[in-house]
Amino acid sequence: MTTLQMSQDVQARLKKHMTNDNEQLILDFDDGVGAYSKVGVCSLDVSFRFLIVNKSDVDPIYDEALASPLGPVLIKGYADNFLNEAPELNMNKFGLISLKTAAGIIDTNVEILDHPEMVATAK
Repeated sequence: MTTLQMSQDVQARLKKHMTNDNEQLILDFDDGVGAYSKVGVCSLDVSFRFLIVNKSDVDPIYDEALASPLGPVLIKGYADNFLNEAPELNMNKFGLISLKTAAGIIDTNVEILDHPEMVATAK
């Protein structure tokens, strides 16, 4: 299992959004596929975002997991092409979370969407 490294700042930010033990952290490849996406990103950019949902509401499209300091982080299995070379999350001086791997920077602004926003998006 690939390990997703996270800086202390990123861990602290995510913990603020995770309010109980019944929540699952998902690193979503925002491509328009799955219950939590309305539309994929229509550009050549690769876009990732964190989703925090109740464990009972996890869409089966998230069929693989990455190990992390905060426990398992679910991903879409086909997105592992982007995440198989030492994925790492860091926060810049402006408070934006970036995702990079050994191959380079993947996304410079990984958003965090928690459960109330996700329910509204999924319906």
